[in-house]
Amino acid sequence: MFEPIVHRLIQRATVIATLSVAFILALAVTAQAAPKSFFGVVPQTSLASSDYEKMGQGHVGTLRVPLVWAAVEPTQAGGYNWGGFDPTVEEAARNGIEVLPFIYTTPGWVARDLDGQNCGESCGTFGPRSAAGRAAFGKFLAAAVDRYGPNGTFWTEHPSVPKKSIRAWQIWNEQNSKVFWSPKPSTSKYAKLLAASADAVRSRDRGADIVLGGMAGLAGSRKATPGPKYLRKLYRRKGVKKNFDGVAVHPYGAKVGAVIDEVGNFRREITRAHDGGASLWITEMGWSSAKKGNPLNVGKKGQAKRLKQAYKYFLRERKRLNVKTVDWFSWTDSQESICDWCQNAGLLTHSLKEKPAFRAFAGLAK
Repeated sequence: MFEPIVHRLIQRATVIATLSVAFILALAVTAQAAPKSFFGVVPQTSLASSDYEKMGQGHVGTLRVPLVWAAVEPTQAGGYNWGGFDPTVEEAARNGIEVLPFIYTTPGWVARDLDGQNCGESCGTFGPRSAAGRAAFGKFLAAAVDRYGPNGTFWTEHPSVPKKSIRAWQIWNEQNSKVFWSPKPSTSKYAKLLAASADAVRSRDRGADIVLGGMAGLAGSRKATPGPKYLRKLYRRKGVKKNFDGVAVHPYGAKVGAVIDEVGNFRREITRAHDGGASLWITEMGWSSAKKGNPLNVGKKGQAKRLKQAYKYFLRERKRLNVKTVDWFSWTDSQESICDWCQNAGLLTHSLKEKPAFRAFAGLAK
């Protein structure tokens, strides 16, 4: 009498066990489905070969670095000096890492002579504002794609280097702050720069991504327009949506919840603008391993804990939010302080000694 009941119970237990295993495997596949490029870092110091080797060991997939226009084209005489950027592309490629450049710093000859800016010897943060200045920027960007894009001369000149073409170009950095866009943020001027950028890049590589410069929230700062508000104003510029593919965010906050909220604020602006195809790029995110003082100083254990929480959230919500990459700031600590908490923001010390955060990052990216 009990045999049919026992048989059904065994069958039910087997089904439940099978579903449980399938569910666990599905979760594992979901976590592993993120491409390697999802896990990125941003350096705040110069890099040596040992840095790239360590990045390879830590399963870093994206290296976000400045491509300094003023350094590559310092004069109007013509010609480009790629000698400072070639080693970055080569070392990254040899370690299986994609380079995400953000194009930044205006040469003095553009800012002063073409744009008429009164900037003396400090013209780097004055984004191109005249038609001539934007044309010069577009010409430089096209030359960069010709150098490092799919048909780039760099790859033909270095046939032994594994080909890792640059397929995404980030236009400026935190243009919603006058610290990075002088004399003050302007969605009108930035929208025109985006148009010049899109024309230049797509004339060379139709499949490349144009990514907005990373925007921080910076609510309450007199030096900045809050990032979501800036994005809302940018979207109001006629035709701007066709000139970029990705929205980049720098969501800093004392706790992971604040980071999630900040990203949500940007995603709402994307939705409000009916730009559902736009991807999200978290091109800076991080906490410091120092203690006390700034709210982003959370200690070594706190840094690792927040890293895990944030990356797990973005992995879980990657498809819903259309997140392309999450780039940790910063790769290593710095002996010089560029902000209140930056000095100890690294996954590693400045001598490449591992912190708990590095091991957490490598474990997730593996």
